[in-house]
Amino acid sequence: MQVFTITLAVFAICFVFSMMGAGGSQILIPLLYWLGLDFKTGAIPLGLLTSALTCFSAGALYFRRGLVSMAMAWPFALAVLAGSPLGALLARPTSSATLMIVFAAVNILVGLLVLRGRGMAAGELSRQQEFVIALIVGLGIGFTIGFVARDGGPFTMAILVIMGMDAKKAAGTALIIVAAGCLVAFLVHAWDMALSWHMLLASALASLAGSQLGARFMSARLESRAIRLLFTGVMIVTGVVILVQAL
Repeated sequence: MQVFTITLAVFAICFVFSMMGAGGSQILIPLLYWLGLDFKTGAIPLGLLTSALTCFSAGALYFRRGLVSMAMAWPFALAVLAGSPLGALLARPTSSATLMIVFAAVNILVGLLVLRGRGMAAGELSRQQEFVIALIVGLGIGFTIGFVARDGGPFTMAILVIMGMDAKKAAGTALIIVAAGCLVAFLVHAWDMALSWHMLLASALASLAGSQLGARFMSARLESRAIRLLFTGVMIVTGVVILVQAL
């Protein structure tokens, strides 16, 4: 029964978050914890695995439909890939309660950043400035992916929107940026994983199906404003709920 419930949760979360440039770990990990998995040995590795699959799956579809800026994606992605293993290694001796509090605070911050959107960016950025921002922020995002086990897509999308990118294209680009970082973070956290292969397989298939349906719906039906409003609401509510649970 637990495998069935978790599979449905993975499908639903990956469907929604694939439309917002994320793998869904910011919601899925605490939800898996509430469904009975241990936060560090169950919820975190499973959440990172399904997030990685969602990012790769939905990101590939967005790329084919022209919703990815590769000029912005590649320096971001390299920096994220460099930062995520360090964050994951430092998280291993950290308590679950501490991870949840940090997790909640980052969710709320990201929601507020996207709500403000482009208003925080003053003027046009040069290509050199964009490159430097991508490297610096990418390292921080990669560290966050590993340390608090969130896929980093929402924060990446927030930065891209602040830098002036359309929300729809920012969502597609963010998935490409954080995909490899999620996979690396999962591999590090997998050393402490305590999950059956039935649950891993069912969750992986659910994440692939949900992400494909969500990506197709977003690219064909949703406007940028709707994506930003959905994103902001989900992130802030989730952050508050997790913070209350942790305290």
